[in-house]
Amino acid sequence: MELSACVRHVCVGDLQPGFAAVFGKALLAALPEDEVRGILRRAGTPAVTSHTIDDPEELVRHLREIARRGYAIDDEENELATRCIGATVYDYRNTPIGGISISSMAFELDEQRVRVLAPLVVGAAREISQALGHR
Repeated sequence: MELSACVRHVCVGDLQPGFAAVFGKALLAALPEDEVRGILRRAGTPAVTSHTIDDPEELVRHLREIARRGYAIDDEENELATRCIGATVYDYRNTPIGGISISSMAFELDEQRVRVLAPLVVGAAREISQALGHR
């Protein structure tokens, strides 16, 4: 399946709000809830777009869902017209250390494609984690 749209240029090292971007949401979902609440209290959750979940309690519920299903979706929360699927990468100590994701224009990464591609993203994250000694 080919996704042909061009998504904005993102540079290595760009800072993005963790609660709105797919990597941040995947990593937050892998942390203990009390740690997440502390991070959200310190950092705040100002809306980035009209789709951003900016209520901390709603965000915590959303992160529980991400942890349950094993992947995060950025549904135009960090940038309008862009949708992303991401999963957490773990090291040998079961510590979340990063992630892997795919991004596309939202209209090309619809619900049906998310259902097809999300397991591939999760599988790739699992393979990387296993290569790093995660079991």
